[in-house]
Amino acid sequence: MRYSVACNWDAELLERLSRESSRVETLFGQITDDPFGGGRGSFLAPKVTREPAKEFIADARKRGFHFNYLLNGACQDNLEMTREGNRNLFDHIEWVATTGADMVTVTLPMLLVWIKRHFPDFKVVVSSWARVANVKRAKYWEDLGADGIILAESATRDFAALRSMRRALRCKLEVIANPSCLYLCYLDTNHINMMSHSSQGGHVSGGFVLDHCQVYCQRMKLGKPDELIRARWVRPEDVGDYDEIGIESLKLLERFRNTETLMQVVRAYEERRFDGNLVELLTLPRQNAYNPPNLEYLIRPDLVNIDLMLEMADIFGYSFSDVMQIDNRALDGFAEHFKTHDCYHSSCDECGYCKRWAEKVVRVNKERHQAILKKFDAFIEAIINRQTLTENVLPDVSGVRLSPDAASVLDSLMAFVPPPLAEIARLKIIHGAAQITAQGGREESGTNGGVGTGAVVLAFWTGTPEPSREPVRRTLEQMGLWEYVTAARRI
Repeated sequence: MRYSVACNWDAELLERLSRESSRVETLFGQITDDPFGGGRGSFLAPKVTREPAKEFIADARKRGFHFNYLLNGACQDNLEMTREGNRNLFDHIEWVATTGADMVTVTLPMLLVWIKRHFPDFKVVVSSWARVANVKRAKYWEDLGADGIILAESATRDFAALRSMRRALRCKLEVIANPSCLYLCYLDTNHINMMSHSSQGGHVSGGFVLDHCQVYCQRMKLGKPDELIRARWVRPEDVGDYDEIGIESLKLLERFRNTETLMQVVRAYEERRFDGNLVELLTLPRQNAYNPPNLEYLIRPDLVNIDLMLEMADIFGYSFSDVMQIDNRALDGFAEHFKTHDCYHSSCDECGYCKRWAEKVVRVNKERHQAILKKFDAFIEAIINRQTLTENVLPDVSGVRLSPDAASVLDSLMAFVPPPLAEIARLKIIHGAAQITAQGGREESGTNGGVGTGAVVLAFWTGTPEPSREPVRRTLEQMGLWEYVTAARRI
């Protein structure tokens, strides 16, 4: 089995793959704000521009890896058939050709035909977003000239369909190994187009997206653990089943993972064994496993309520593995059922297979589980009630006076606030510090009076979203300011 690995544009990833991997064949990736759009919003995908990407691809090719550049947006706003839109897309493909990338992934049939005609040196791979899950649909693509097909996640455990496609097709077949998407997800079409447009350079949204599909998806998996068992992942121990069928490659996600956790995934699948919590291999929230989001695409006070966007960041700041554990080795034998069972034409409620396994292997931390469910439910309610669209009302702090020491500390702390959030954050911190001081029943005695350092630090900490709290805590400790937080906790 060969592997195709997500590219996070980190030079260390290439170095480690070169040293530690023997089966990785291809890396796949895309620049930020690509004109085609792609599978991950610009707020989420690792940020990279053309020249650094070109250098990375050249280095990857020198080390013997293939590079698969993603042109896999599912919708081009109908601009692909206009003079200007078509020229922009073709200009971009011409640039991709200069990078040394030797293959591209597409979702749109017309794009495959164009590339085969005008860029014959490229191998063209069909995206999983084309939702190829049976021989008939696969044959359409192969007849158009597809060199490879990344199969729909829904087909991953459909062993009868996999065998029939392998027998009928000449092109390479690839299966995604570690997704966590809901099986036959009802949000699928919505989410595909949402991600395409939120990563599409020049789109009217400017990269902004409130990913409500992900909110609903995560809530369902948290609330019904059997949905996570139904998700079409492949255990490292079961890679041999796909070898036997003749599947040439497994695709390992995720582009916004950091290098250490990407290598964790690579090791597990190459060794075909993982003695740990299966959740850690899947595309689920996990602290310190992913690169931080690009907040400039999300902090858009002209489009959305900022307080609620920060709440969204907070609910995704937890580690799924702290809430739910799945002993991977306890799943030995799980895949056998799917070699003869037809899930597509069956009722999960009548079958009950995945539910029985969930009861057997899933362990839930009830306290953390309930706490995170409450956050999700509150945010979903805010979406339904359109509260996410309410106007941002900034506090009036014209009458608040900070002590000189507090003002100096605030200036220092603002260096750690993402620039898109800086103006709003400053006002909220000052307002919060004034409230903390008022609740104390007195002015904190800073130099020359006014709102003091302790109140500013506490307001800064209180307003920090959960995902950012650990690095902020370390910063406050280094600055000698953490004592203000600990003192407040003792009161």
